[in-house]
Amino acid sequence: MDKRNFMRQSNALRQNFNRRTGKEKKKFGFYKCVYTYAIGGFAGTLWETCLNLARGKGFVYCNGSIFTPINLVYGIGAVVIICGLKNRKSVPEVFLIGMIGGGVVEYILSFLEETILGARSWDYSDMPLNINGRTNIPYMIVWGILCVTLVFLVYKPLDYALDGLSPKAAKVSSSVIAAIIIADLVVTVCVLARYACRNADIEALTFIGRFIDSVFDDAYMKLHFPSLNFT
Repeated sequence: MDKRNFMRQSNALRQNFNRRTGKEKKKFGFYKCVYTYAIGGFAGTLWETCLNLARGKGFVYCNGSIFTPINLVYGIGAVVIICGLKNRKSVPEVFLIGMIGGGVVEYILSFLEETILGARSWDYSDMPLNINGRTNIPYMIVWGILCVTLVFLVYKPLDYALDGLSPKAAKVSSSVIAAIIIADLVVTVCVLARYACRNADIEALTFIGRFIDSVFDDAYMKLHFPSLNFT
């Protein structure tokens, strides 16, 4: 038996062993990434909406986007969580890594938003154990709990269901969803940029800028981005 055949048979035996013992690591491909982002972002919007209702604030727009109900922070958080934790078996390990990772993602997104747009959608400065007002320990604990829930109660069944899709159906559906998400993100960034410019008394120089100002005026933005405050 030559070396190539030996390596091929060894790999086949290893994969068979991993499959039988449940140790085989599944790939987190493009379509699973898209579905995870969309579902995680929608769940985040639903969570924030219910939280505001429970606090007696009534209905508040929490999606942070123009066209879709998908929250960017929760969508990215879900993808990062699954990428790093999908093959973890220990609940305490998932909780600890998720708590730290969630806090890091929240901090970085807050920093980027303030650096690029000069605005902050959340500020925990008045809360105990906060880290520069961008995240705080209590919310990081919530991130840890969400990670355990997402990995063990949501993603495992979702992963099994997605594996049941045909390759063509998975590719087409995820491509359509990704196109909608990207279009929404591009429009949202443009609208937020013009909102920041208006706050700085910078006039629109193009037709597109004037169109954005007329359709997505300050009243619209205050309604749909109620927690956005310029620094």
